[in-house]
Amino acid sequence: MRCSTNFARIPHPDPNTFAGLMEVYENNYIKLRKLCGNFDILHEYSYSRVSQALDLHLHVIERTKYTITLNLTYRFIDLNDNQPKDLPNLLIRVYFDAMQAEVLHREMRRVNTSQLNDSRLRNKWKDNRFLYKWLSFCIAQGHVFDRHVGRINCI
Repeated sequence: MRCSTNFARIPHPDPNTFAGLMEVYENNYIKLRKLCGNFDILHEYSYSRVSQALDLHLHVIERTKYTITLNLTYRFIDLNDNQPKDLPNLLIRVYFDAMQAEVLHREMRRVNTSQLNDSRLRNKWKDNRFLYKWLSFCIAQGHVFDRHVGRINCI
């Protein structure tokens, strides 16, 4: 005897929609938790160093009861003026109660002028989709911020 059960399929939200953006926020939170571990024990300045990859720098900007604001970046040295350049440079807010993380501000190497005419939702989608992809890449490389990773006192 064969038993058939009908399961309701929940469709994935479409890209560039509010529901899709909320899903990306949730996925970013999961990836940041994997990368950072316990947010409560993060040092103000930390870095993750893995073999054959750029160091990943993390700076805790602000801590509140329900949020933490982070700056996540790679650090390059500009050969023209010997000054450090932080690229990509993302300001991220993590919401503990909602279990979401969103990009508040980003600085990239190139400015895409077509984004200036895009809607706010579309820009948020692009910024947070980039964060999702970048976090996936960093985790795949083996980056992690925890008690066993190097820390620096100043940047």
